[in-house]
Amino acid sequence: MTIKELEQKTGMTRANIRFYEGEGLLSPKRLDNGYRDYSEEDARTLEKIRLLRQLQLDIDTIRKVQQGTLTLDQALFVQQTRLEGDRVLIERAAEVCRELGESGVEYGALDPQPYLARLDAPPAKPTLPPPPRPVRRSVDDTPQACYHPWQRWLARMLDMTLYGAVFDVLWLVLTRDRSIVLSNGALSWFLALILLAFTLAVEPLWLHFWGWTPGKWVFGLKLRDGDGNKLGLSQAWARSWELAWAGYGLNIPFYSWWRFWKNRKDALEGWNGSWNGDVGCRYTKEERRFSGWIFVGVHVLCVAALLLGLRYTELPVNRGDLTVAEFARNYNHYIRLLMDGYDEDFCPRMDEAGRWVEREDGGGYTVISSGETFNGVPVRGETVWQQPEFTVENGRVTAVTLRWVSDRTYNFSDGTRETLALLALSGSAEGTGLFSYNLSGWVKAAEEDHLFTRWGDSEADYRGIHIVQVLDYSGYQDDGTFLLAIEGEEQHCEKTVTISLVE
Repeated sequence: MTIKELEQKTGMTRANIRFYEGEGLLSPKRLDNGYRDYSEEDARTLEKIRLLRQLQLDIDTIRKVQQGTLTLDQALFVQQTRLEGDRVLIERAAEVCRELGESGVEYGALDPQPYLARLDAPPAKPTLPPPPRPVRRSVDDTPQACYHPWQRWLARMLDMTLYGAVFDVLWLVLTRDRSIVLSNGALSWFLALILLAFTLAVEPLWLHFWGWTPGKWVFGLKLRDGDGNKLGLSQAWARSWELAWAGYGLNIPFYSWWRFWKNRKDALEGWNGSWNGDVGCRYTKEERRFSGWIFVGVHVLCVAALLLGLRYTELPVNRGDLTVAEFARNYNHYIRLLMDGYDEDFCPRMDEAGRWVEREDGGGYTVISSGETFNGVPVRGETVWQQPEFTVENGRVTAVTLRWVSDRTYNFSDGTRETLALLALSGSAEGTGLFSYNLSGWVKAAEEDHLFTRWGDSEADYRGIHIVQVLDYSGYQDDGTFLLAIEGEEQHCEKTVTISLVE
């Protein structure tokens, strides 16, 4: 804006504007033609100067406040002390004026000594505000004021929530691994350390290029160097590293809690963190009337994004027309998602050819019974899963058949492999969008409808998938849950399940 527009906006005269500019309190941008171009920030600076001048602060004091060598609360404390002293003297002078006027004494008969004694007497100590909190100085003895510790803490919380949500959602989308959200113990600490590294790698970029972090912007907290400029990259990186250790304690259990407690105590006592003071950083403050709403809104959005990220992990890795390899990747994805700590004998993974992956000891798709007991009676025999059989049309998997044969003295079927195969093939069914796919619905249907756990032939359709089970057994009796061997008879059981797309 032009200087005329600036006059109208601030209510200050052109002469005053030029004076403050000459004193170095205002630095407008120069256009190519040499004219000054005043910004909204310049207008705001003039309004601040006008306020402080009306509070009778001198130019040098205002300059020190702008440069950060004197904090605003310190300058105001000194000025308020001075004004309180002046007020006492003015009130005493007014009192002497009133008494002289009421006495009716003439000038020739006036005895000045009693009145001078009263005026020259030291004023009574005025009622002063509490002094500003002590200020910790950095290594170069530059004052580092600690502004609004609670707002700084809330700003940090908002930043961590925002960074954490971005990191978690990226992790969930790229890896489909929920451990970053649901883990505990040593893995939880390691993932938290990765998140901290991600946070403190991003934050210096915000501070260098923008001068704020998102949380600091919400609460109007600017972080500047000793000259009032945005932080250099090296300075911002140094601050982040110091913050990781002195602020967060590298998220080391117990030690990090002690660091949080100590930093909170220091902040409430007015001390600045070493990550600011030791690298010469200082805060300035702008008011944000809407900060509370943004704080709550960002947290709500982050929770929503995290829930969507978790929901995304429930989708089949591959959707649409599936090759055998894509079917296998879907199958293995649901093993990781639904069967944490699974037994590879009980439920092995699939390789890219759609075959059960054998372990190094030769196991993998054969379930051995040795050492098992049922009601205190040793179980004999074994269950052997045959390799999956795929029906492929034009490179597209349209059906998969799972079969096992057993001569165990008791058999049970929990339908785990069959349910995983159903979920793997569900990627080819309709309704596999982020908001339309219902993983719990698929699992619930398999469990509650007993699609794979009943001892008998069955046939069912579910969401475009056709399921056929054929069971052939002899030498057993069905007690509803198990097939129990009939003593004296030879046991044989064969179960075949075919899961196919409904054309």
